Amino acid sequence: MRFRCGVTSLRLRFHRSDTWPVLSWLARCRPGDEVVDVIHGTHVEAAPDWFCEAVWDGAYESGDFDRTDIVFGSGGRARDGGITFVSSGATVDRIQTMESGEEVWVSNSLPCLLAISGGQLDPAYPHYFRDFSSIRLGLSRYASQVATNRGVIRLTYFNNVVWDGQRLRTLAKPNPSRDFGTFERYRDFLEATLQRVGRNLTASVRQYPYRFLGTISSGYDSPAVAVLARQAGLEDVISFDGVDAGESDSGQEIATRLGLRVSVVARDGWRASRLAEVPFLAGDAKGEDVYFKSAEGELSGSALLTGFHGDKIWDKHTTALGPDLVRGDQSGLSLTEYRLRAGFIHCPVPFMGVRQIRDINRLSRSSALSFWDIGGHYTRPICRRIVEEAGVPRELFGIRKRASSVLFFHGSSFLTPEAMEEYLPWLETHLPPMAATGRSAARTQLARLTRSVERFASTRRITLLEKTAHRIAGWADREPLFRWVFPWAVERARGAYIAA
Repeated sequence: MRFRCGVTSLRLRFHRSDTWPVLSWLARCRPGDEVVDVIHGTHVEAAPDWFCEAVWDGAYESGDFDRTDIVFGSGGRARDGGITFVSSGATVDRIQTMESGEEVWVSNSLPCLLAISGGQLDPAYPHYFRDFSSIRLGLSRYASQVATNRGVIRLTYFNNVVWDGQRLRTLAKPNPSRDFGTFERYRDFLEATLQRVGRNLTASVRQYPYRFLGTISSGYDSPAVAVLARQAGLEDVISFDGVDAGESDSGQEIATRLGLRVSVVARDGWRASRLAEVPFLAGDAKGEDVYFKSAEGELSGSALLTGFHGDKIWDKHTTALGPDLVRGDQSGLSLTEYRLRAGFIHCPVPFMGVRQIRDINRLSRSSALSFWDIGGHYTRPICRRIVEEAGVPRELFGIRKRASSVLFFHGSSFLTPEAMEEYLPWLETHLPPMAATGRSAARTQLARLTRSVERFASTRRITLLEKTAHRIAGWADREPLFRWVFPWAVERARGAYIAA
């Protein structure tokens, strides 16, 4: 099929790569050329006028993932004289674009775009973590450019990008107004949306259909997502054991009460895989979701339902009430490169209807949900009502917030020994000797001492001392070598794309 764009007729031409990560793709556009070449991995779906590694809330056969704000994954759609490249409707994924000379590249992978364009990052630039973490500030404030020797790479979250045969432009996703006036209407919206997504991902005409896979813990968000998705076909969930200094957060009893099969995965199991950190660090310069590597067997071929962003959407006390998608952190973003290799779509359910966060928070504060508001700083009445009404007792979840992230920027949890064996020689080659210096023994000792003081102050409820010790410990525990780990990881990750 051909589409008119002035005097230029655009069409897609596909080139499958059996060696690339299965869900990766890159489009090469040339001004004035009627052909847009798309190189893609084996599990990217391709039709005459569209391609995708995505699921959305509509019929798969229509390929209308460009006409909805509820889409997870990415792809491209030829329509109305142009090609719309679609980013995920959640800020845990993005698309990358680069204009260099007579070529324009668009890709769902930063390492891929760099490998094919021949671009190189600046290995001495120390602020990649700061820049990528800026997405938590919202769509109008994040650092949208990455400098390379071939030109600037632009990062597009949530919105779409249109190629008209001559240039690229950003296009906002559709923004329908939905009725979230009551808890029942909002819950029904989530359930109905998940059912439509479920029909999309299991469509018989897909070459590679997906299955729902959930997560479960003793927190708020994942149990709520699991309840909402049961009628849409969710049967299996994964849980990570051994978080919070060895305290279990598995949520096994919750899964049993919901009639779901649960696979408990060791949080630190990823350490047994060589260079497991690489794709996670190459995704967002932080890598905190590396623990998902332990569940790779379950993740392959799934549409992974998570509760990322539930801390803002569903928490009663959230202050991020605008449509700019302000987040509390960047959790989930480090999956963006890894999932292309493991072969799964990331679907964070709280992003469904995300731009109406003010309406959703109004529900959390309403008298209709007061019975499910347990008070304190950690209360999410919407989640609690969803889960309790499904038969899960109040005391089984949402009592205390736990963390499962891996913090590579801490000296005590930096790279594995195998990764350090590759990273340190790279540092010596790419950086001046004085720059490649790790933590001193004195800082390590200071970190241990101040952590002890912090724990003591916490038990005695000496708030000022606790906060002061926490700040000092955070500085002392910081690993100086972390600031250059991103360009190293990207250089390793781009090796998967050399043979196009």
